[in-house]
Order: sequence, then structure tokens, then C-alpha cells
Amino acid sequence: MSTQNHYLDLITRFGGKKVAVIGDIMLDRSLFGVTERFSAEAPIPIVDVKSKIEQLGGAANVANNLRALGDIPILFSVVGDDEDGEVLSKLVEDEIQGEHFIFQENDRPTTVKMRTFARDRQIARADFESREEIKKEAIEKLLTGLTSLANDISAIVIEDYNKGLLTVSFIKEILKIAKKFDLKILVDPKFDNFFVYEGVTLFKPNIKELSEATSIKISNVAHVEEAASIVRKKLKTQYVMVTMGKDGILLMDENERSVTRPAFVRVVNDPAGAGDTVISVMASALVAGISPEDAMVIANYGGGATCERVGIQPVTPQDLKDAICRNEKN
Repeated sequence: MSTQNHYLDLITRFGGKKVAVIGDIMLDRSLFGVTERFSAEAPIPIVDVKSKIEQLGGAANVANNLRALGDIPILFSVVGDDEDGEVLSKLVEDEIQGEHFIFQENDRPTTVKMRTFARDRQIARADFESREEIKKEAIEKLLTGLTSLANDISAIVIEDYNKGLLTVSFIKEILKIAKKFDLKILVDPKFDNFFVYEGVTLFKPNIKELSEATSIKISNVAHVEEAASIVRKKLKTQYVMVTMGKDGILLMDENERSVTRPAFVRVVNDPAGAGDTVISVMASALVAGISPEDAMVIANYGGGATCERVGIQPVTPQDLKDAICRNEKN
């Protein structure tokens, strides 16, 4: 069987599994327009906004990708008691559907990332957020919901954006539940709680996060392998996967064996959401029984396909197949 047909066959196995997605959800608001003049107030372009799109971001984007891949995601998160929280909750209800555990917190703004595009090129971003830790009452509700569904799910994906949801105590309780019910657990970390995620199935930092966490100045693949090895040993995790931007992706297993795949994307229009896509495809592949090495190849194509688009858009099995057909030998 050709490598192309091998991966195409694997994609047919995707879908049908329940996956818990725990993490910071956010509203991605994109403004699109044209710029033909500069401001008299500062040396910046004036964007004549023609349209606005609101999409699922953060952990909600991961859940939406899992839905697009045919799985059944269940979101666990919080939003603010505000208009943006209502918009975000409605988007989850309309686009992902199904059962979710999303609670409102008073006096907390819903996280919003607002990107401005001029002629399909991003020229500015504004963030609206709080990084205060969520209240214990919300954590208790989320843990109760997770425990009630633990028998029915195949994996947990943790999306940590340092927005206050994933406290150290909350993370440790999630890991206890995963161990008790023998669940795969995949983590997309940020710096603050980087070394709290002990014993997970797959740990997926990007190259910047890996460098900051290990204090290794990374300039080549050997440095990535050195840093990934330190993290894998410290966390006692099965796999460490590092997204390296234009340099592709690296996967290291329990035996310190690492494999890399180059980035394939032809034109980068907007890298937003690429990391979300990668971990979504990895989760969908692993719960389908696909090996981590094969899953990494498919996930790499998913991340590249995302970069070719403008705005936050989920990747479908057909998108993965199209990317594979363009790039793998028949």
C-alpha cells in the first residue's frame, strides 16, 4: 500500500468517540475590511470594516474540530456573565451541539480575541480577558460533570491558555479522574502550570513554550530533542510532541526515540488555530486506535491546512485527505 493510501485509510477510522475538552474557551471576533489611508492621530492604517465574523476559539475551537472530524466533544469551561458570554455559549450550542458543562461566573469577562484584517491580512489584534483563577464552586461543578461522564468518554483534552480556569488543584483532580478511568489525556500547555501535568499520554508544547520551560535556547532539531527529553522525563509522560512552526513537528516516545515531519503548507495566510487543529487531530486519531507516529503525520497536515485559511475554521476529514493527496506519494 502506498503511503498516501495508508493515511487515507486511517482517516476513515476517525469519528464516533466521546472526548472531554477542558480548558479556556474564547470568542474569536474577526473584522474584515480595506485600508486606503493612514490615521492623522498616529502612523497607523485606518481600516474601513466591511464585515464581522464571530467564531469559536481556544478550547471551543478544539471541540469544534473534534466535531468536524466526526467525534462527540463535551466542553468543560466557564464564560463571563456578559453579552460576549451569551454569544459564545450560543455558538457552542449551534455549532457543536450536544451536552456541555459551561458555567457563567459573575464579575468575570468572557475572553475575546479580536483580530482586524485588511485585504485578508491580519494587521492588529486586541485581547479582552481576565487571568484570575476561577472560583472553587465552578471547579466543583466541572469535576462533578466530568466524573459523571468518565465511563462514557475515550479521552480528555486539556487546553491551557493561562486564563484562570486550569488551577493547579483542578489539574491534579482531572489527572486523578483520568487515571481512575484509564483515559487517554492530551495536553496543550502554557508556561504557568507547565510541569503539573504528570503522567499524561501526550504533552504538546510549541517550540517557544518548550524553550521557556527548559531555559534552552533552541536553534535546531537537536536542541528540540534535548528539551523534549527533559520534559518527558520530568513529567513521566508517554509522548512529547512539539510544534515547530515553519520547521514542522517532532514526536518523542518513552524510549527517547524521536521522529520529525517537515511543514508542508504552501502559503501561510493565517496561523491562528493551527495548534488547536493539531491536538484535535491527534486526539481523534488516538481514540480511533491509530499509532501516535501515524497520528502525528495526519495532524501535521491538519495544522498546515489551517494555516492556508483566513480565520478560525475547523478541519474536516476531507480537508485532511486533500492535503495528503497533494503531498504524499501515491
